[in-house]
Formats: sequence, structure tokens, C-alpha cells
Amino acid sequence: MSNVDDLCKRIDRSLRIGNEDNYFTLLKEIIKKESDVKCNNTHFDSFNGFIQNIIEEVNELMNVINNTANILISVKNQKILRTCYQVVINVGISNCLIPGLGLRLRLDKSENLLPQLQLTDEEKYKILVQCTDFLHKSYQVPILKNIILTFHLSDYLAALIQLAFAPLKKPGIYENFVMTDEKYIILNTERKMYIEIYEHLVKNCFQPLLMKELLVLQNVKEVNPPLFVKRTIAKEMSRRLISPGGLLSLIRCFIESHNIDTGIEWTKIDMICKIICNKHGNVTESEYLKNICSQLKQIFSLNNVHYLTTASSCLVSLFGRYQENDDVNCLLKDILQAFHYESIISQSCGPGTIVLTSQEVNQKVLMLHACVCSTKSDVPFRILSINLNLLLALFIKCSSNNLKIKLNDIISKILEKIDKEEVYKTVKEVIYDKSRPLHLNVEEYNMGLILKCAKDVNISMEEKISVLMDLFKNSESKKVTENLFTSFLQLLIDLLQSKRNESLLMLEEDPILLTKQHEKYASILLLLSEASSTQKATKMLKTNPSIAIDFVENLLIIDKQSDECVTIALVLLNSVLTHSNEEFGDRLIHLIPTLEKLSMRNDDNSILCQELLSSIKSFPKSDSAYDKALSNVFDELLPVRAHGIMELRKLIDAGDTETISKRHYLFCLFQEHLKDLDSYVYLSAINGIASLATHCTEDVLGVLCKEFLQISTENIEISENNKAELRMKIGDIVVKVTKRLGKLAIIHKTILLNTFLCGCRDEDPLIRASALSNLAEIALVLHYRVGTIIYEILICIWSIIESDDAIECRRAAVMVISSLLKGLGRDTLIELKDNLLPIYRGLNKIYKNENEDSIVRLHSQIALEELNDIVKEFLFAQIPMQRDMRISELNEIKFK
Repeated sequence: MSNVDDLCKRIDRSLRIGNEDNYFTLLKEIIKKESDVKCNNTHFDSFNGFIQNIIEEVNELMNVINNTANILISVKNQKILRTCYQVVINVGISNCLIPGLGLRLRLDKSENLLPQLQLTDEEKYKILVQCTDFLHKSYQVPILKNIILTFHLSDYLAALIQLAFAPLKKPGIYENFVMTDEKYIILNTERKMYIEIYEHLVKNCFQPLLMKELLVLQNVKEVNPPLFVKRTIAKEMSRRLISPGGLLSLIRCFIESHNIDTGIEWTKIDMICKIICNKHGNVTESEYLKNICSQLKQIFSLNNVHYLTTASSCLVSLFGRYQENDDVNCLLKDILQAFHYESIISQSCGPGTIVLTSQEVNQKVLMLHACVCSTKSDVPFRILSINLNLLLALFIKCSSNNLKIKLNDIISKILEKIDKEEVYKTVKEVIYDKSRPLHLNVEEYNMGLILKCAKDVNISMEEKISVLMDLFKNSESKKVTENLFTSFLQLLIDLLQSKRNESLLMLEEDPILLTKQHEKYASILLLLSEASSTQKATKMLKTNPSIAIDFVENLLIIDKQSDECVTIALVLLNSVLTHSNEEFGDRLIHLIPTLEKLSMRNDDNSILCQELLSSIKSFPKSDSAYDKALSNVFDELLPVRAHGIMELRKLIDAGDTETISKRHYLFCLFQEHLKDLDSYVYLSAINGIASLATHCTEDVLGVLCKEFLQISTENIEISENNKAELRMKIGDIVVKVTKRLGKLAIIHKTILLNTFLCGCRDEDPLIRASALSNLAEIALVLHYRVGTIIYEILICIWSIIESDDAIECRRAAVMVISSLLKGLGRDTLIELKDNLLPIYRGLNKIYKNENEDSIVRLHSQIALEELNDIVKEFLFAQIPMQRDMRISELNEIKFK
């Protein structure tokens, strides 16, 4: 190790630099010194001697490294060695390369290049050979090889390309140069030697790095590379591409980062696609495509998102240019029809046989996802629909979020590209088990999904409904959403039609057949109910009301007896009526006779029919304040929806006639928005419900009290503190509603007091304190006429005072007693009776306890003073000592 350190110190002194920062200064001085006068042998010898000195020092170090096993080079010494190679490359090789070959060293961050020495061709060749041989010898030493590969591979390649492939002048006399026969033979012999070195380098070098450096040499910007350089690099790139693993090396050459968070670099992928779409190498087009398809197949077996995305883009690009080629078509079908039922079932042997392992299933899903969802190229979707049956079977059984998202994306993309009839056919096959593979069963284990052969496969109706709803909710495509919802509606129409036809043909009803029909009928109703309640359905019906109108027309024509179907039709019609324009006016008017017949029935649907009739007859709607606010409620933008709810609340408070007439509808609408995940919309809906208090008091108080105890936004992503804040705001709104009711609040005292008594037992101390405060406010509004519930209130309050750990709750509890005593006044002695003495003793004990909280003691003092005043007033009531007397006028005195 000491020998290495000594040699590195000698090399450092020979460079005459203390650190790398002075390296460029040294180069400029050497070049300036040589450029001052025309180069002669003396100057060339000094320049050549400078390089030879460095090479000899490093060669001596190489001998030490080769003769010493497991030698380690320190970081400082590695830095000195890198500086040596920089000097050899930049002073030696760069000055001797043909213009346009290799990269020139820059002196600084500006565009100033390192000036070249004035050398003759023979001198350049001598120095280039000397430096190239030095690099070739260094390449055999692992430590030095790493330096060359990391920092100077392009320079090494440039030197070898010039020595091996640069055209030689024929023997003869030229200007400032004479080519003799002997020199020509020597140069050719040396060329063969450098060709062998070059071939060994390109075959054994790390291929992605090699391709990258070749592309760098091919795209030098300062000077256009010579023709032989372009030809040599293009030929080598073609050789590397069609060699085993060449396409993967090309992909890795362009895509340097393999981190999944980096994102897809489409510019580089497009460049790769353009490269492989052109034939390379001395082979026929068919042989070339066969080679590339074989490499693509290997890349598709890798579990890397970037590789799969690039491979899928390459495959689609090849298909777009070579659609008639058998190898391209075969690979395309293997990848895009990875879950073709017929081809998979042909591999099986018997029931229980594993057809696809979890690893194979995951890989096929990754390949399909890369081709269908990740690539920007135009994928031939006409051959993809054949995968739908097995993909849906996998989607039903899958519980892994990552795999389920990929399956959902693939299925949604396929559904987006096929037409409306095919979507309906697929949905029908899922519900009715038609054309579904009955001999392949999907099972899920810890390692993932597997496909097994089976005699029969049964999927429950709940799983079918769930998978269809997941596709509907998760779809981001408007076309897919509309096609799925239309298919759900058409399922019900077809079922009712078939049910009607069977009832006409069958003399005796088959119980088994009826049971199956009822099950499918209930499942489709459930599917429609869940889909209709989503925000997506509301938005879709708003933009395209014809979907609901077509369904209502068909349904009312087929079946007018089924209450469930008629209710669904009327609800859908009511939801789209607000957003319909004049285009649908005639179609709505045609429904009036049918709705009038239905309104004559004595059931719940008659009320809906009457409201619809009144709305249709007044169509088109006027631009009233109510209509504008209601239109905003169904807007896509969240702030607009919240503003619409607030406008409706203002109209209710202002007593708008049209708005008040729709109070029951608005009450249901506000209740629906209580499920909104945004707290701003939620609070707006709560305030809207509170405004309806004077119009439907019992319903409003029931909803508000329920929300105070447990808010309905269970899926809302807020912290516990924010949720408690929401509940406290609702409690304040309940108190406001109670104050607005005034004397009428006594009718609802039970639900009000019970709600806040339950709130006093909440786990959150803030909610308990708020409930106690609200309890005092409610009691004040009721003028403390709470009846026997007052004893429950006292027990609850006293248990909090004695056992609650939260000081806020104890303060609020004592404050409630103080407020209660003040409100009851002289009635305290009558209402509290036997409970008065324990209250007095408890308050006195708290007041005299010096370790008690100061605010709790203050509230106790106020309560005791209030009680003292009540007793004094009762015991020492002042008898009025004055009596009012009045003397009447004389003419008012009458005698009888």
C-alpha cells in the first residue's frame, strides 16, 4: 500500500498540480507555450515527453497493482489517477482526433473550447497510438478500467474508430506528406490490430453504456462527424440492436432511470419506436422482424413498468408499419389476447389443474395494462374484447388494490373502445352467466390470483352486482359511464318484457323459475338503485336527460303494475325534469296521459305523478330564483353546489312561495347532501335543514339531533378534532332552531333533552362540554318546564361534577346548575324539593375546597348566592305597605 501511495505522490508531482482546480490552467499554459511558435521537433519532443512521463508513471503503478492481490486505492489516489487520464485524453487524444470525432474539452462553463496544438499528421498519429495503447493496457486492470468506462469510454471509442476505420491515403506524394509502400503496409497492419481491439471492446462492454456513447459520438454538435464515422457507428448500432438482448440495451440506453416515480419519457420512447421500425443489419426484412419480435417477447416477461411500456409502444408501432407480417401479428395476439379463454383452456388437463399461476396472471395483467393503458400509440382494440370474460372473473375475485386498479383500468379502456351494444352484451353475460367460461375457476391466495380448471363455476349475484358497480363508480370515461348505466336500464326493460311474455304463455307458473326470476329482478333493482344514487349518475342525467326519458317511456309502456319499477321511473324522471330543455318538451308532454292514469291510484306513486304533471304542464320552466338555485345544487363544481344550497336556504328564510311549496323535496335534497365528503357542503346542508324548522319541525329536529350524536359523513377524511367541531356547530344550530320555535319548542322537549343528555356521555370532552352548554340553553328556552326529566338532568350533571376528569366539563356542569337555579327562581323550592339539600351541600363543598379549579369555585359561588337569594325572598317576602286609592268624579257617583 505504501508503494501505491509513493507512486501516486510522484504522479502528482509530475503533473505539477496540487489539486484538480489548477488542471485547466496547466493545459492552457502548455498549449500557449506550444502555440507561440510553429511546432518543431524540440517542441514536439517536450510535448510528447510530458505525456510519456505520465504514461510511464501510471504503467509502473499498473505493475504494482497487477502484482499485489486485493489492493485498495484510496479516494485521494483515485482522484489523482482520474486527473492523469484527463491529461492523457484531453492533451493527447483530443488534439489528435479528426474534427467531428469525439468531444472537445471546454475550458469553463462558457462556449470556449480547448485550443488544439499545431501538430503534423505523423505527430498526431504517433501520439494517438501511444495514448490508445495506454488506454488498452489500462483497460485490462479492473481499477483503471472502471475509470475509463465511467469517464472516458467515448474518447476511447473515438480513438479506436479513427485508428481502425479511418480511410488511408494510397502510396504517393502529397502536400506536406509522403505515403510510402512500407508505411502503408505498417498502417494497415496496425489497423487490423485496432479492429480486433475495437471488436473485443464492443462485444464485452456493458451494452447500454456502449450504445449511449456511440449515440453521443454520432451527434457531435460543434463539427459534423465525418462520413466514415457515421457509417461505422450506424453499422455498429445495427449490430448491437439485432444481437441477443440488443433491444433491451437500447431501451436502457435511453431510459436511464428505472424508478417507478420518475414517469414515462415519451420523447425517448418515440425515438426508440422510430429506430426499430427501420430494418437494420445485413438481413432480410422478415428475419429482422423475427429477431425484434423475439426480443420484445423476452422484454414482456420482465416485471418493469418502463420496459413494458416501451415494449408495448414498439409492438404497436411495428404493427402499424408491418401489419401483414406473421411474426408481428403472432406476438400482438399473444400479448393483447393474453386471457383468451380458448387458448388457455386448451392447455388444461383436468379439474383442479392450475392453468395460470399467480406470477403468470400478474405478468399478463402487467403486459395488458402497459399495452392498453400506458402507451400513447393507437392500440388495435378490435382484438381486445375477447379478454373481457376472464378479466371480469379476475376482477370479481381480486382483493389486492394494486392489481384491482390495473384490472379496472384495462376493462374500462376496453369498454370505452367497444360500441354500446357490445357493452350491453358484456353486462348481460355477467348477470345471466351467458358465454361465461364455465371450466376456469379463479382462486385467490396470499401470493395472488390463480386460474384452475373446474367442472362448474358459480359466482354469486352479490359479487356480480359488486363488480358492475365498481366498474361504474371507478370509470373516468363519460362514454363508459353512460353505456354502463344505459345497459343497467336496458336489463330491467328486457327482464320485464320477458316476464310479461312468459306470463302470457305459461298456464301454470313454475315455482323454481319464478324464484330465479325474482332473484334477478331484485338484483337488477338493487344495481339500478345503487347506480342512480351516485353523483356520477346525477351528473350524467343532467347532461344527457334522454337516457332517463327513453327508459321511462319504455318502462311505463311495458309495466304499469310493478310499484318498484314505476317508482324508479318516476324518481328518474323527476331528477332530470329540472335540467331538461325545450328539446325534450314534446316527449315529456306525451307522458301526460300515462301519468294521469297513475295519479288516480291510491298509493305513494300518485303523489309523485301529481308533482310531475304540474311540472310538465308548466314546462319550459321559468327562470325563477328557486330554479336557478336548484340548478346550481346539481352543478359539477363544489363551490357552485354549496352556493346553490345556501341560496335555497335564503329563499326559505325569506318565505319564497315556490320554495316553500317544495319543502319536502328540499328536505330530502338537503339530507342527501349530508353524505357529501366536503365539510363546506355538509354545513350548508345542515343550515338548510335548520331553515325548514318552522315548516316540518319534527322531521328537521329528528335529523339534526341524529347528526349531532353521530354525523353521517363516515367516509369524510377529516381529523377527530374537525369532526368534533362539526358536531358542536350542529349543536349550536339545534339551539338556534329551538329559540326560533319559542313556546312551540315545549312539544319537542323530549327529543331535545334526550339528545343533549346522550351527548353528555360522549367520549370527547369537547362534545360533553358543548352538550351541557346546549342543555342549559334549551332549558332556558323551555322556561325550565321540563317536568320529571329535571331529575335525570340533575343526576347527569352531578355525576359529571363528581367523576369527570375534564375540567371543561365540570365547569360547564356547575354553570348549568347555576343557570337552572336562576331560571327556576322561587319555583326552585317546589321543583327540586328533596334534591335541594344535596345540591346545596355539594355546591358548598366545592366552594370551600381550595384545591378545586378557580372557575368551578366561581360558578359554585354564583349558584350558592342565587340559592341564597331564592330562600331569602321566600322566607322574608315583603308585605306591600301601600294601597292604591282612587276618588271618582262626582258625576260618576250614582245613587239607586
